[in-house]
Amino acid sequence: MESTSMNKPVILEVPFYPDEDRYRHRIRYESIDDAQVEASELFDISTRTLKPKILLRQMFITEHAMEDGLPVITIEGETFRGKALGELNEVHRVIGYVVTCGDEMEEHDLSSSDFLAPFWLDTIKSMAYGAARRFLFDYCREHFGFTKPSSINPGSGNVDIWPIEQLQGLFRLLGGTEGIGVQLTESSLMIPNKSLSGLMFTTAEGDYESCAFCERDTCPTRRVPFREHL
Repeated sequence: MESTSMNKPVILEVPFYPDEDRYRHRIRYESIDDAQVEASELFDISTRTLKPKILLRQMFITEHAMEDGLPVITIEGETFRGKALGELNEVHRVIGYVVTCGDEMEEHDLSSSDFLAPFWLDTIKSMAYGAARRFLFDYCREHFGFTKPSSINPGSGNVDIWPIEQLQGLFRLLGGTEGIGVQLTESSLMIPNKSLSGLMFTTAEGDYESCAFCERDTCPTRRVPFREHL
């Protein structure tokens, strides 16, 4: 693993020991009498196979500005615009990152499985992604001294919060996402789908959550209630 002091990309493999009872609760295991064995087998296969990972890099903001009423920051020549970036007004050091559930089950054949199997697999992938995200926060506390880490993410919230298209610039800064099995499509969607990219930072308040400005009230990964204004 590269030294974090060199501001080079770092890849972390995340321990993943999911709770099967939690999985069963999420998929309503008790209500699928005729498919319980298959659901348990998929859990066993997926949890042995999936390897959640993190790519991160320490970076520094070289310019803060305002353009057309929106905050703008520049990092190594890449410019980002959006309301969320106003949270970085007093911030100079950020950790760019991608967390992912891992791509090891992307080609797993479910064509002969129960029609609910894609949902079961997606649930397990969500658990792997959650493990990676928690690991990232703990790592930033321990290795970067972020006592109150916060994160902003392109695509979380309305389009003016931080447009998802700006993932392209963030991926250019991070580089090497193939090392964790993540692809970014031309339309700025990440594959595997249980992946997240953004900037980690710390402030005295340390209470920013980008999903607070997302209007999708049915989002299964919502961490805080929707707030109308940033």
